Amino acid sequence: MLFPYFDNDAGSYPYLDHYARLARDVLGVRIRMSTVGYSSLSVQLSKMHSRVVGELGDAFDGIRFSVTSYAAGYRADNGRMSREAYLRDFAAALATYKPLLDTLGHGAATAACELRFAPLVGLGEVTNTVMEKRHVLACGPHLLISEGRSYGDLPLSTVNRVTARRHPVSSSPGRPYVHVFGDALEANAGTVRAVLAGDLRIPHRVRRVRLHRFDNSDGPYYASDPDFLNDGTFRAVHLYPVTEKRKVSGYTDATRWLLNSLLMCKRVRGVGRREEFCNATETDVKTVFEILAAESHSLGEIYSDAARHIRHQVIPLVDFYATALERAGYRPADFFSPSFTIDTGQIVNQGRARHLFRGLAATWDEPMTPREARADLELGTPSKRGLVWRIAPLPAAQGRLPTALTGAKNSPSPVPGLCVEELDPQGLTTTSRSGKKALRRHVVPIPDSWLEHVDLGRGSRSYALPGLL
Repeated sequence: MLFPYFDNDAGSYPYLDHYARLARDVLGVRIRMSTVGYSSLSVQLSKMHSRVVGELGDAFDGIRFSVTSYAAGYRADNGRMSREAYLRDFAAALATYKPLLDTLGHGAATAACELRFAPLVGLGEVTNTVMEKRHVLACGPHLLISEGRSYGDLPLSTVNRVTARRHPVSSSPGRPYVHVFGDALEANAGTVRAVLAGDLRIPHRVRRVRLHRFDNSDGPYYASDPDFLNDGTFRAVHLYPVTEKRKVSGYTDATRWLLNSLLMCKRVRGVGRREEFCNATETDVKTVFEILAAESHSLGEIYSDAARHIRHQVIPLVDFYATALERAGYRPADFFSPSFTIDTGQIVNQGRARHLFRGLAATWDEPMTPREARADLELGTPSKRGLVWRIAPLPAAQGRLPTALTGAKNSPSPVPGLCVEELDPQGLTTTSRSGKKALRRHVVPIPDSWLEHVDLGRGSRSYALPGLL
């Protein structure tokens, strides 16, 4: 299996058809590709992708369309790019690739759309103490109180195995806590007494959770209901105290608002959580938006950060996705399909996404949640396909390079080169996740003329990015 890396999205690579043909016919491997789409105004790219779908489908092992608010076309509205233009291009790409996606078969590892949302991050002091003979943790609007008497911190949990459905299994079941959240909460004995007596007089919500204490290379952190609940919903909240490496403290709310709304709509219609909603209609799609809007409204006076997050981050991205599906000729059933519409939750700490966590992630690419940490253990889908290799260009360093060339993907080199390196199939890293040993890596010098660097100005003129006007 081969992953194409070009320091830009593979959908914008004008020679992807040649790449796929060489991978299939010369190397005898198949490709897994993730893309945010390409410009439908580029005649060259449009024709090339049509050739890929029509002639080279058997060269692909999996294709994932990434639906994220961090695509340039989604973010921009600057006279050169716009979200509406990006919607046009994304829908056109979905329409072009529909026959191939259907042939590959819908599934997270084969053909799907993955939605990745901005993280809901709050910075603030993490309180870790004992009040009213209960262990108490608090940060921002979140207050967690042990259900039974407890005079010390939680024992350390570890992720020691992964189930057949890729769920992490912890070394302990966690302990029962009462989770109260509300903007006006104060972490003091009076509040704890009021919660335990059921007499809290400020706007709030309360629920019972299982709380764990985990550890990563930045130090300990806490996770409330860190995996899917029995009904398939997901509402994990993580608290990160200050440590020697983690210089700030705060929380992330990793609730999967879209997933939870899809499941609520299916449940009302009598459809099981893992079942296909084959007779879904546009009215059902509209119902999901109504559920999201209602949740945002109800949280407005209780948990304002979450209300704003749903309103400004979740609903716009879901609306973009639903509209693109409709324009591309997909069915409402695909919007609800658990094998095609994959809500992966908040963006993970990989590459430059570390900055989105505002200091809570001190280490590059370090798992911040138990679900991310499962990659250290699981024999995941890539592993079952054997070795994973990456072939990528190494741009020659000449003065100050653009950010894209100095990131973690393709490191600059004294001379132009082609890098062929093995990736660990569990974490897609260049070192073994278990032993931290460097994997095989070969660099072949190549003529400078073989590498083409397209700057943003030239790329804009040639429609090398989706979302250009």
